Amino acid sequence: MTMRTWLGYVIALVLLAAAGSPVAARSVENDSIIQVSEDQGIYRISAEFCVPQPSTLVFAVLSDYDDIPRFMPDVTSSRVIERSDGHVLVEQEALAKLMFFSKRIELRLDITETAGSIHFRDESGKSFSRYEGGWRIHQRDTRTVITYEVIARPAFDVPEFILKRLLKRNATRMIENLRTEMVARATTPLSPKS
Repeated sequence: MTMRTWLGYVIALVLLAAAGSPVAARSVENDSIIQVSEDQGIYRISAEFCVPQPSTLVFAVLSDYDDIPRFMPDVTSSRVIERSDGHVLVEQEALAKLMFFSKRIELRLDITETAGSIHFRDESGKSFSRYEGGWRIHQRDTRTVITYEVIARPAFDVPEFILKRLLKRNATRMIENLRTEMVARATTPLSPKS
């Protein structure tokens, strides 16, 4: 048995022992919906949640690419390489961890920003052979509805059920961190960067 196979079995046993949440879930507490599905090695992640902050603040948080590591701890670096009207090129690194599984993720995101949406696609192909998605933002009464979608085909081997749980957990954490950052900015806006 190879080390990779052995590690996969160990992770599988640990995850089976720790009864996790279902892959598609709604949190009544914060009214967010997160779904993860897989079909022939392609993973689809979708999430929707609402916040009381205005859409302009939501867009400012989602598009603050250089500052993402401050409020998204799994993202170890994020820097804007190029910026023009409605277009941004960003290099990011993140560390995906679940139990004994750990993987460094490298992305070079080609981002298109329009009113109410952000679309991104990885150009590097280092961690994913396909990685693209986006954010949609719209006002619903006094709340802002945020929709997140990603289609990803990993360029690394990991058992499907482990990756689905990892993606769901990461999406849940991402939403929690975004909510926290949006509340913080609404109460004490960040001072302009020098």
